[in-house]
Amino acid sequence: MAVVIGTRNSFELVDGAGVEDVALGVGLRPGPRVLRRFEVADKDNRRPSTRPRPIAVQQTPPEPAACEVRPQRHPAVQFLAYAAAAAVFAALLSLLYLYTSGATTVPERTSVLHVQVGETLWDVAERSAPNSNPDAVVARIRELNNLPNFDVLPGQPLIAPHGTP
Repeated sequence: MAVVIGTRNSFELVDGAGVEDVALGVGLRPGPRVLRRFEVADKDNRRPSTRPRPIAVQQTPPEPAACEVRPQRHPAVQFLAYAAAAAVFAALLSLLYLYTSGATTVPERTSVLHVQVGETLWDVAERSAPNSNPDAVVARIRELNNLPNFDVLPGQPLIAPHGTP
């Protein structure tokens, strides 16, 4: 016979010969109180004899559904596809870096620079705005100074974008 005893903190299932000594529904104050008394047929399962035993049904695995088999690509083709995807990703990442760093824009501030001996318009553009696109800076210098072509003379003063964007 087994007895379920309720205490302040939890419930306990007690097996043993001394269980009959505790009266059903009557407990000692402030001690435990017997909540239910029942016979234990299967001591390992601890299932009351009034509850039916679960039926063990062996499950059969389901039949695999017929589906179309995807053809495998050659490993070299897969490698080329992954390499192309990585190259596109790297190009997009570098464009994003250029955009956020301001290298694609021309600075708004201007200053007057003098052309040094042996310098071209691109050299002046790189010297005046080092973090910007030199082609865009050259176009801005030509626009600010109304230059018809790319020829400059040593000592010539030019209005040029200055600094970083």
